[in-house]
Amino acid sequence: MSKINSKQRAIIIGLTILGCLLILFFGLRALRAFQKFDGRVPHQDFPEKLETDVERVRDWMTIPFISRMYGVPEPILYDALGISPEDNHKKSLRDLNQEYFPETDGVVIQLIKAALLANQKPPTPVPPLTAVPPLTPVPPLTEIPAPTP
Repeated sequence: MSKINSKQRAIIIGLTILGCLLILFFGLRALRAFQKFDGRVPHQDFPEKLETDVERVRDWMTIPFISRMYGVPEPILYDALGISPEDNHKKSLRDLNQEYFPETDGVVIQLIKAALLANQKPPTPVPPLTAVPPLTPVPPLTEIPAPTP
């Protein structure tokens, strides 16, 4: 067996400690990022293509999800239900219906659909197709006579 001298041992211990410090540093950064994430999607503006068919609203959806999907601000949807956004942003429409309207099934979905229809942005019109002008005729090439010697 080869013997490790004290200089090599110091280098090994130093690199091990450095590796542990790097793991600790980046591990704490990842932990802070996950705590900040808190299960929510990072802030995004409305997607390019908004949904327009309100019949696609389902009871598992949340108000923030519907807001992003249809381009209607959340306060309008909460006002349509007559509830506060506080403590309700993670609840599904089914949960909101059970909590605020337990005697009537599906009233939350109907109110949300009505609010979406009333507040959707008008679709951007597709510009009409422009007519392509006809090609201009090109005169046929005539052969150039070869010079006579």
